[in-house]
Amino acid sequence: MKKFSLIVLLVLDLLFFYLFLPTISIKSIPLWIFIILNIFALMSIYALFNVKKENYFKKFKIYIYALAVVIVLFLLGALFSSKLFNAKRFSNLLDINEVEHVNLPTYKELNKIPLMDTESAKVLGNRKIGALNNIVSQFEVSDDYMTISYNNDPVKVSALKYADMWKWLANKRNGIPGYVLVKPNALSAEYIELKEGMKYVPSAYFNQDLARHIYFHYPFTFFDNIHFEIDDNGNPYYVASTYDFTIGLFGGKKINGAIVVDAINGNTNKYDLDNIPEWLDITFNGDYIAKYFDIYGRMKNGYLNSLFGQKGLIESTTTTFFDSDGDSYRDNDFGYLIKDNKVYIYTGITAVTNDESNIGYLLASEATGKIELAYFESTDEDSVMRAAEGEVQEKRYRASFPSLIDVNGTPAYAMVLKDNLGLVKMYAIVDAAQYSHMVVNDSLDRAISLFSNGNITNNTDLIEKTITVKRIEFINIDGNSYVYLVDTENNIYQGEFNKDLLLVEENQQLNILTDGELFRLK
Repeated sequence: MKKFSLIVLLVLDLLFFYLFLPTISIKSIPLWIFIILNIFALMSIYALFNVKKENYFKKFKIYIYALAVVIVLFLLGALFSSKLFNAKRFSNLLDINEVEHVNLPTYKELNKIPLMDTESAKVLGNRKIGALNNIVSQFEVSDDYMTISYNNDPVKVSALKYADMWKWLANKRNGIPGYVLVKPNALSAEYIELKEGMKYVPSAYFNQDLARHIYFHYPFTFFDNIHFEIDDNGNPYYVASTYDFTIGLFGGKKINGAIVVDAINGNTNKYDLDNIPEWLDITFNGDYIAKYFDIYGRMKNGYLNSLFGQKGLIESTTTTFFDSDGDSYRDNDFGYLIKDNKVYIYTGITAVTNDESNIGYLLASEATGKIELAYFESTDEDSVMRAAEGEVQEKRYRASFPSLIDVNGTPAYAMVLKDNLGLVKMYAIVDAAQYSHMVVNDSLDRAISLFSNGNITNNTDLIEKTITVKRIEFINIDGNSYVYLVDTENNIYQGEFNKDLLLVEENQQLNILTDGELFRLK
């Protein structure tokens, strides 16, 4: 009977590893729990079958001492991994570079910014799959839309997933047939059918389960953030970030590379940060960056200061979300942009003791985790979103998280406004410093045009140019007057109304300041 109990324990141990996938490392908390539970189980088995023996307690004490030693070591490891003893080291986990200003994308580069958020991408993706009868009966679209750079253009991608275990059993031989690709700026989605199905995916079971497949290849490696990406040829991969604990036993989680799995054949490769594939966009996801930036912002002046004085504490901004019941909650959100064929996230920075406005913003590469931090007073994103919604309150549209752009030298927020179905209906451009100055329009180009005309006098990048006027027109748009000039080279310039322009005649020479599209008089 004792032997049978030990066999049962061994089977349970193997089942524990198969189901919970504990990393085999002294830094793995699940492995410590596994050891503690096993000692306790062996104690119970010994007590059950040896309690009547004369030297029972003498041998039983060995188990008690072993359990006590393991628990004490575990607690000491946790204590000396905490922020209490390591505030400075925790504040140095990210590569943060403070700069005077971040080079924001200009309004001419909006094609590199996916203003559409994940909620709207889901709507387009689900509609596309819903029209495919042979697909929708067996598969669903995953909610995990990833913003990536696809041939230097921003797209959102999401793989299909098995609807349940029975659908997996029916389709596991052929795998998942494709994925959804959403083009945010075109407000379109397409279904990409693969020549061969994806068999190693998160929604599969047993040995085709993606996390288990990775674990069997790398049982000594910590990994998480499993997500879907495609390379520049559209081939599907799953990527997991690898990490280690760098402070004590359990503290200071730091990403050090990535594991890339071919979703079709399961081929698996592990890379360090310096050697990840060029097409791979996300190693440091936004949630990791925000979490550890907040730790940096709270710990940079010491642990005690984070509790009591709270001098100079900063954190990334949060915004308001609504769940399916209509209840609100706050969480991190991000704006995205594509730069040098890589994905960068943007979010504002606020003082911990005063979250009414932003004191700066950060731009971070999701591939390398490097962060540029600039201090700049502006309205916080949540206030900007509520203000934009207020402009069209009768429509009850909801704003997406905004991206920060440069409009003629003026930092401004750009965002979409969605209806209650998540479909993009309008666009808003809001002055980052004065959110009362905003433009909301059903055309992004028109919103930019109207906003920029009001801000051209703030532009520090205009060049002086002498033109000969071929034609001049005054146009009223939404109650505002604007002037359009056409020169003898057929260049068109747009500017705000100026009464001195009423005296301009054809073939007259003018000295203007311009960026090539907008102008004002010299």
